[in-house]
Amino acid sequence: MDAAVTRRAFLAAPVFLLIGVIAMKFGWKGNTDLDWGVALPLWTGAHAMYILGYLFFGIVLADLWTRARTSARNGVERRSADVLAVVGTVGLIAMLGQMVIDLVVGFRADSRADMSGISRSIHDIPGFDTFFYGAVPALQLTATAILILMLAFRRQVSVWPAVAFLGGSLCIATGVTALMVIGGVALCVALPALATRSVSGTTSSRHRVTQPS
Repeated sequence: MDAAVTRRAFLAAPVFLLIGVIAMKFGWKGNTDLDWGVALPLWTGAHAMYILGYLFFGIVLADLWTRARTSARNGVERRSADVLAVVGTVGLIAMLGQMVIDLVVGFRADSRADMSGISRSIHDIPGFDTFFYGAVPALQLTATAILILMLAFRRQVSVWPAVAFLGGSLCIATGVTALMVIGGVALCVALPALATRSVSGTTSSRHRVTQPS
């Protein structure tokens, strides 16, 4: 993938995610008495931000997987990167599915109360909650964080943004509004710094290439 597109994805993914969090937590959930004509666009806009953010996270995941495979020292590390990429992709599909389902529920409803009834009817489908609203969506950030930690361990990226990304991901996973915002900000700081290899990682890679066999 084009390097410029990848860099933009590292910048855009956490920003769109943070906008979605703020819109949902402080706009939608913080104003339960909003007129439906205002509430529905807010719900729709927040989910659109989430979708854009997670689509960019897909590019981030693909780039991290490529870098993890390239820097792998043996077959086990390459297979580990492949497994994490698959797990992250499954989580990403589940998360995007959740966002689309929420949008459909919103478009079908005439009020917040109506949304609850429509949502319950959909959630009654066996396995639905587990895949789209259970632990599966969280696999996306989990796999991404582990790939980043692997790259940090191999000195392909700096340690501080890897730790910041892990901390931010854990904050987002709590579902607590304040921690989710803090986590989103942490990701906004960490991901741009992870868009390129660290100086030490680049230097060591070049050393391995030029070293005589």
